[in-house]
Amino acid sequence: SLRLRVAVPLNDAQGTIEVLQVLQPVPDELAKDAAMVEEAYGDYQELSLSRAGLKRLYTLALTVTLGLALLSALFLAVLFSEKLSSPLGFLAAGTKAVAQGDFSKRSPVPGGDELSMLTSFFNSMTQQLAEAKSVVESNQTQLSEAKGYLESVLANLSAGVIAFDSQFKMRSANRSAMQILGANKDHGVEITKNTYNLKDSWLNPVVNAAKESFTKSTFEPWEQQLELETAKGHQVLLLRGSQLSQEKEVGYVIVFDDITHLIRAQRDAAWSEVARRLAHEIKNPLTPIQLSAERLQTGLREKLNSDSQELLNRATATIVNQVSELKGMVNEFSQYARSPAPVFEVLNLSDLIRQVLDLYDHSKLNFTVNNSNQDLFISGDKTKLRQLIHNLLQNAEQAVASVDEPAVNIQTDDLGKTVRVRVTDNGGGFPKELIKKAFEPYVTTKLKGTGLGLAIVKKIVEEHNGKIRIANHQDSGAIIEVTLPTNLKKRLETKKV
Repeated sequence: SLRLRVAVPLNDAQGTIEVLQVLQPVPDELAKDAAMVEEAYGDYQELSLSRAGLKRLYTLALTVTLGLALLSALFLAVLFSEKLSSPLGFLAAGTKAVAQGDFSKRSPVPGGDELSMLTSFFNSMTQQLAEAKSVVESNQTQLSEAKGYLESVLANLSAGVIAFDSQFKMRSANRSAMQILGANKDHGVEITKNTYNLKDSWLNPVVNAAKESFTKSTFEPWEQQLELETAKGHQVLLLRGSQLSQEKEVGYVIVFDDITHLIRAQRDAAWSEVARRLAHEIKNPLTPIQLSAERLQTGLREKLNSDSQELLNRATATIVNQVSELKGMVNEFSQYARSPAPVFEVLNLSDLIRQVLDLYDHSKLNFTVNNSNQDLFISGDKTKLRQLIHNLLQNAEQAVASVDEPAVNIQTDDLGKTVRVRVTDNGGGFPKELIKKAFEPYVTTKLKGTGLGLAIVKKIVEEHNGKIRIANHQDSGAIIEVTLPTNLKKRLETKKV
């Protein structure tokens, strides 16, 4: 039962406190409502007391939820960004590889979006670049091989080849060109911006002749024979020139050969034919002339007086002597025109020289021999080499015939792969105008000479793969130097013994 109590204080004059109280029962319905309010208020109080804990709980729960949501969003962002950027990464790696020259990188094409299409196009581009690179490398290899082959051909070509630009500055020259023109290491070329600068004027004669010929012939190929005086001596070159026209640049190329030996060989062949015909024409009547003179002397000796007999004897002697000299000339012609093939054998050149010198024991000439005891083994024809030495000594003897104190020196030297024989005299030497033509047939300063002595000597030397050189001594006299290959096998056997 719920009752309502109301108390009101009442104060009197004396200060006594009195309270007026009224008690009134509360209706049941109102009591129920009041109980419900009381209960609700109690619950409110309980909730009010637990509000801070719930607030902290809810704050923690929301924080955890928000963190999980953020982590999930970040993970999903990373996942999607990785998925989206992986084609770009492949493209970046492929681009870097292409920049370094590697066209083998291929990026995967996972889907059909724009990046996949871009990746597909990039793969197609790199494949085309790889194929183009392979074709270029193949072409470069072929060009390099062709260039190397051409350079090898030009380097080993016996003819000289020189290329010029439009200003006739040399662009390139093979080794044979420099060898033919007598250029050594000091006469080389320096390369500056693909142009060769000459260190010497060894090329000037060819350049001058080329300029003149190209000016006359314009675009037509031309051919010219050029004679030069170089350190190697008198040379005859056969030049052939042609103009190389390109789109922007005009060039020239010259091909030339040293035909000095060819001309000399042609001249020798012509002189051999002349010698053969002369020998044939002169030899036939010589024997009948000599026999007729001897028969005249025999048949008329008893029929003439002493004065006539003496005249007859002088005339027949003159005829016989002149016929003998003509026979000697015919024999020289025959030797020069029809020289038999040499028969090679191992010879000691020092012994051969001593054998030939024995023939000059009766001569009043003083022969000096140096290194005569040194063994010089060569391969050669004994008869021809004996003739060679005899001709050299005979020429030296005739050269010093008018000298008061004639002297001839013979020196032999072992040079390793070759042996050298040098014959010097103190005569008048060779005339300067004849030094260049001394080995040509029928060139002589002797009144009764045929001019075939040195020509035969040179022919014998060439048959033995040797070299011959002539010069004048500084003081007076001539020098003839013959170099022949050494028989290395016999030389080594002798050294071992």
